[in-house]
Amino acid sequence: MMNFNFIASNDFDLNNFKNIESFVSFYSDFQTIILNNEKELYLLLKHIGIEKLDSLELKSVEFEKYWNLSEFHLPEYNQEEFESFYKKWIEISGREDNMDEFGNLMFLQGMSSKWNKMTYKLIVKEQ
Repeated sequence: MMNFNFIASNDFDLNNFKNIESFVSFYSDFQTIILNNEKELYLLLKHIGIEKLDSLELKSVEFEKYWNLSEFHLPEYNQEEFESFYKKWIEISGREDNMDEFGNLMFLQGMSSKWNKMTYKLIVKEQ
């Protein structure tokens, strides 16, 4: 299992990824999604409308790489739209339908509108 941290901010500094303490301090509202591999991450991104995205390496003990989503708009789902999105995600990913999985993606219903107003949106993969 791999942890992918979704973050948004009006400031971006690679020094914030040097250790977990600075990361958590600077990006306090980060959301972690647990996936099996990067293939699932790309499947999720495609499902939210992001077709092509390259990763960039990080020289950090804590974090391996990141993806810059800043040019994209995250979906802003209401409850009904999120439930439809989630059902389709379970279908296309083959992941288990449970409360952990549901909670994994809940931020797309609550955080996207705030994050879409910020300058930077990133996904950071932990080591």
